Amino acid sequence: MIIQNKLPVNSYLTSVKSIQAGAIFSRDWAPLHSDYEWAVNKANLPNIIMNNYTFNGLVIKYVTDIFGESSRIGKVSFNIKKPICPNETLEFHGKVVEKEKVKDNISILNIEINIKISKKVVSNAKVLVGVDLTDKQTNTPWKIDHKTWKSYIKSNNK
Repeated sequence: MIIQNKLPVNSYLTSVKSIQAGAIFSRDWAPLHSDYEWAVNKANLPNIIMNNYTFNGLVIKYVTDIFGESSRIGKVSFNIKKPICPNETLEFHGKVVEKEKVKDNISILNIEINIKISKKVVSNAKVLVGVDLTDKQTNTPWKIDHKTWKSYIKSNNK
């Protein structure tokens, strides 16, 4: 697998169902994620909004869709600048900002992601991920020993 600085753009169309399901699956019972009337009339929001757990899952999905199922997510951070509502298309624009070789075909990547709706950035995210630079399952970053893995996560507290 060849790592390029700029990553492919991926899109995700939100829906009432996906926002409500994400809240339910993460056991977030706040009505702003499921009750339109409450969100609009009580919370003064434009609609129900996506919760942080669901958004975190979409950020991770973006990375693992690119680097494969053996990718090892070490850390995710993000800030959401505006509520994410149903019927909005999120566009994920990522780039590798740092790559450190751990051993043979395994590297740790620091990725920065801009998430856009209608060409406007609504969130920024950073992800630390271990990746296999080949297409072989034998080089999985899941084989990085615990002590080494923790040292990468600690050294990347940015």
